[in-house]
Amino acid sequence: MTLAREAADVFQDHRDELGFVNEAQCREKDLYTVKRGGQVIGAALANHCVRKPQTTLYEIAVEETHRRQGIATELLTRLCRDSPHEKLVAKCPEDLAANAWYQSTGWDLVDVESGKNRRLNVYEYAIDSIDIITTGRPDLTQYAHKHGWLSGCRLDALERYNWAGISPDFIDMHWEDPNRKGLLQAVKEHKPQYAIAGDYDGENIADVNSFAERLKRHVENVIIVPHEPGEISHVPEWAVVGYSTPTKYAGTDAPIWEYTGRDVHILGGTMPQIKTVVDHLKGSIVSLDTNTMHRDATQFGEYWSPSGCQRKQIPTQGNTVREAYENSVVNMTYALESWGLL
Repeated sequence: MTLAREAADVFQDHRDELGFVNEAQCREKDLYTVKRGGQVIGAALANHCVRKPQTTLYEIAVEETHRRQGIATELLTRLCRDSPHEKLVAKCPEDLAANAWYQSTGWDLVDVESGKNRRLNVYEYAIDSIDIITTGRPDLTQYAHKHGWLSGCRLDALERYNWAGISPDFIDMHWEDPNRKGLLQAVKEHKPQYAIAGDYDGENIADVNSFAERLKRHVENVIIVPHEPGEISHVPEWAVVGYSTPTKYAGTDAPIWEYTGRDVHILGGTMPQIKTVVDHLKGSIVSLDTNTMHRDATQFGEYWSPSGCQRKQIPTQGNTVREAYENSVVNMTYALESWGLL
């Protein structure tokens, strides 16, 4: 049996809600399926439109015995990942229970149409994707770049990127010894998408904000990093607020709820730490940077695995560092996608 035939059978099990969907339609349009035990138990039928700036979702269905297991959300994630557009559009009869799924997964009700036989709710889903940035050895970060990550570095490591002929997308500077003159010169030369204007220390707020004003002439996203409770109120509305992930070395002391409603950049952290921030601030996060996989690979020859958020040592011979780094990038990319960030 073909995949299109199996998907058509899933849709036909829901023909009272969806209407008739045949195998030919499943072959002609963009088909997404989820299997369990070798059988298709969920399917979505869509079209990545050419003449309109949207992806249209025509049908989505999950076998009743597999509902409430995240199958429909998995289909939605894959559809968003493949879409060349910034939004999805779908219509759902207003009397169906499926409307609750659209509302719970972030779709916006934008219109109600008469329809031929019943009124239809028209939904739109904004495809948001944040920028994931990593720092470290240029020969390693280029592998992450192939998976859609941006490359960045601290100002004192910029020379390595210059030698490699790579212009960084993100430039930071040492928070304890900031070189503002050097950073301003670097952003003028490289024109990165992101730059950090500095960290508040309780006494330098005016100086950091003034420098941020100068940076924004050359950088689209200027990040300011508060540390103490209440300092976020001093960050200009146009700037991105840096959330310095608490570690044994440093980090913010401000409660995480203070960051809600601001554009937030996550600074550093391991994957479990990043997941905690995502759970609290998902709607506010615009970007994040981490080099956790660089440290794991270069210092320990290990890579990050999603199974219990453990690092597992590479068991093979050869270039252990590179293999560990590449394994982490692949695993982390899939995890970030599953968290709705990519």
